Amino acid sequence: MQDADVQEAAGKSPVGGTGAAPWHVLFVGADPLWFGQTKRDIECLYPDWLCLLLTDVGATLEVEEWRTADALVVEGAAAAAREWLEMVKLERPHCNCIIRCDLSDKTVVDGWKGLGYPMVASASDASMLAASLLRNARLLEWMADPAIKRLLPLIRKLPATPRLFIQVNEELRSPNSSLDTVAHLLRQDPVMSAKMLQLVNSAFFASAREVTDMLDAATILGTERIKSLILLAGVFSQYNDAEGISPTIAALLAHSLRVGIYSRAIALSVAKNADISEAAFTAGVLHDIGKIVLAGNLPQRYLEVKALREAKELSAHEAEMEVFGATHACLGACLLAAWGLPLPILEALAWHHEPERSSEKTFSLLAAVHVANALAHETEGTPTQLNQEFLEQTGMAAHFPVWRQMFGLAGAATA
Repeated sequence: MQDADVQEAAGKSPVGGTGAAPWHVLFVGADPLWFGQTKRDIECLYPDWLCLLLTDVGATLEVEEWRTADALVVEGAAAAAREWLEMVKLERPHCNCIIRCDLSDKTVVDGWKGLGYPMVASASDASMLAASLLRNARLLEWMADPAIKRLLPLIRKLPATPRLFIQVNEELRSPNSSLDTVAHLLRQDPVMSAKMLQLVNSAFFASAREVTDMLDAATILGTERIKSLILLAGVFSQYNDAEGISPTIAALLAHSLRVGIYSRAIALSVAKNADISEAAFTAGVLHDIGKIVLAGNLPQRYLEVKALREAKELSAHEAEMEVFGATHACLGACLLAAWGLPLPILEALAWHHEPERSSEKTFSLLAAVHVANALAHETEGTPTQLNQEFLEQTGMAAHFPVWRQMFGLAGAATA
């Protein structure tokens, strides 16, 4: 699939929001009984998707569907699947493909390394498979941008998923998980536990008393915010020697926390749903990760961004476009896609300065982060542009005065 094909496939699918043409998903090597149920489930979720099955990997070369399908789901345990996909990669280097396999089997997982295709657990249901394909389609679209193509090879120091995050995630997935165990894991990492206590005792969380115990901190924060804060603190610790970033790392960390808290409050006020509000918190605290990645990898060029902002009175977004041809927002989304974050969170990261690029017509995580970022900047004395047309389009403009008052901003100005 060439770059133009990536754009076309994204536009045909719910990712593009047009629904103009069916999205063809080819399952290769799957069990027919499993496929039958999965097909029904996926086509119930996405009526404009058409799911097809080719059971024999060897026979796949004799049909044209694999050359024209918008996405592939390949059984990792199927005979000759690796050899076939190596051939597919040569002919369709940008194909939207995921490999379905037993992720607990190290031999199987190691056997698929090197191709660059994401893997999903065999136990994944239809919604998880669809979410993986949608996320991958959007990522391929972003990475087809020539500026991102030029920039990515220059990023030598990639943000790694913090080990503690993986441990906490595994504990929380356990049927016998407990906050006691989570607190114990946090205590095993003195740097992270100190950072967590610092965060929970900061003005952002308005604790009525000083919190000195990790179990108390875990109880106050809740599991989802703990995971988000581990990601935030973990990434910042990887780039604590970054130079030239404006504002300073400490100020950027404070801004990220403020946007996370504002995003969560905005989402809760509109959606009144705990899961959505916690996802908004995650998107908010991670929205500027691309800034620290750029500063940590390309400090001299990031100093150019700072100088350009001051000389021309540009926003960080505008100055980055002049220097890099791309922004911290899109770069951050591309890099964090490897962590398996849900697509709505990645889109909130990528487009928080350009919400008009989304086809959303109602409230979304993107709307929460876009507004939260603007209000946080106003609170900090560095106003940034708010897209009033987007707020009108999504029905959020009427809420704006309430949000301003919620965060202690003078007056009840309209967007």
